Amino acid sequence: MKKYLCLPLLILLFCGCSISKIEDESFDSIINTVLYKDTTLFNVSFEGYKFYLPRGTSVREQKQNNLEISDKNSNYYLYVDTVSYYYKTKAQHEIDSNIYYSKNLESNGHFGYVDISKIDEKYFVEIMYNYAKIEAYVNEDNLYDSFFNMCYILSTIDYYDSAISYKLSNKDLVTGSEEFNIFTSKKDTDNFLEYVEEFDKYDENSEVENNKHDEDIIDTEINDN
Repeated sequence: MKKYLCLPLLILLFCGCSISKIEDESFDSIINTVLYKDTTLFNVSFEGYKFYLPRGTSVREQKQNNLEISDKNSNYYLYVDTVSYYYKTKAQHEIDSNIYYSKNLESNGHFGYVDISKIDEKYFVEIMYNYAKIEAYVNEDNLYDSFFNMCYILSTIDYYDSAISYKLSNKDLVTGSEEFNIFTSKKDTDNFLEYVEEFDKYDENSEVENNKHDEDIIDTEINDN
């Protein structure tokens, strides 16, 4: 997935504009070239928000605003906080120089952070941006490709203001969902290592399922023109 994924994504991102190439495989370069690009592309829409999934990725499961997304190498877990978006909640993130990579994000009126923790021979990646957070636990060989996909997905998150306002003003429509704080990095929680261990076990089970045909998968390639 390393080389053939990047070219079509760059074409989609910068069609009609001067093409900005990613000069090197670095997190800063991907953030500046992909995450910080303002795009209106989307091929997936749910209640209150929409976004674009790159070719080769699919939504495996969706519960309220929590989604499991996968490609042939990695599983991603996306959490969209429409309530914090509606109320424009702000929070501070402290850069951690003790982990593999840590950075605060701010562009186009959006804010967030990146934390990447190396655990054994794998990397736990957390990116929060524009009131959505995506996580993955990936091998070193897939680290930059996964980071690229994660940034690309977050760069296209867009909200339906009227739908969110209507739902929040009608208590009968507000349903319970798994509590999740997008503003807190998992590395700062007491049970971080336990969480990563469970995350890894779940990924191993999902990898088996990835080899099976699932009629419920939202195949983005159908809508990807």
